[in-house]
Amino acid sequence: MKARAYNSNVISKTFAILRAFADEKLNWGVNELARYLDIPASSLHRNLKTLREENILEVSAQTGKYKIGPEFVRIASIISSDIEIKNVARPFMQEVSTMFNESVYLGLYNARSKKISFVEGIHSHNPLKYVLEIGVLQPIHFAASGKTVLAFLETEEIQAVFDEENVSLEEQRIIEKELQLVRDQGFLTTLGERLEGASGTAAPIFDASQKVIGCITCVIPINYYDAYDDSLKENLAKKITEAAEKTSRVLGYRR
Repeated sequence: MKARAYNSNVISKTFAILRAFADEKLNWGVNELARYLDIPASSLHRNLKTLREENILEVSAQTGKYKIGPEFVRIASIISSDIEIKNVARPFMQEVSTMFNESVYLGLYNARSKKISFVEGIHSHNPLKYVLEIGVLQPIHFAASGKTVLAFLETEEIQAVFDEENVSLEEQRIIEKELQLVRDQGFLTTLGERLEGASGTAAPIFDASQKVIGCITCVIPINYYDAYDDSLKENLAKKITEAAEKTSRVLGYRR
C-alpha cells in the first residue's frame, strides 16, 4: 500500500502533538494544547481530527479532552516489547565511560529472585579497573547498584529482601537512611561494598509502568575516585543520573 503524502509542516505538527501526550500529560483540552504548542486552535483541530480518525487519539466522554487512543497504545506496546534494554542503554553508558574513562555497567533487577545481575558493561582503558561479573545474580541490599533499585521497590518487597538476606534490624535502619537519600537525590555513591577497593556511583532505571527495573553504575578504583575533587564527583553523579533518565525515557517512563 502506498504511503500517504504529507508535507513536512503537518508531520512536524503531528509529532509535536504526540510528544505533548507522551512527555507532558495524557489529557489535553484543545485550547490548552494549542497554547502549549503555540499552534492556532483552528490548525490544531485539523491535526487532532486526523489523529482521532486513525484512533491514535480519542476524546474522553467524561472530560471532553483528548487522550491516548487504542491504536497509539497498540503501536507503543509492540515497539516497547521489542526493545532490547541493553541497546537502549549502551550509547548513554558509552558517553559516560568516554567522558570519565571509567567502567560503566547496566544492572537489571530480577523480581523473582529479588537480586540484581549486570547484563552489559562498557570497560575503561585504565590499566587499573574493576570488572563486574556479567549475568550473575547478586544481592541488592548493598552497594550503590543494589540500593538504587531497592529504594524504589514497594515497602513489602524491601522487607522481603531484608528477610531473605538475614539483614539485622540495626543494618536495616542504616540502609533505610541510604534508601531515602537515593529517593531524595536520585543517585548513590558507595565505597567498597560490592567489590573491595572499588567505588560505585549508580542511578535507577524505570520502565513505562513506572516501576524500577535496574540501574546504571560507574565503577571506579577508590584511590582514583578519592583523587576526584568535589566538582568532578558531582559531575560524575550528574552524568550517571542523566544516562539512567535518558534510558528510562526511551523505555516510556514519565515522572
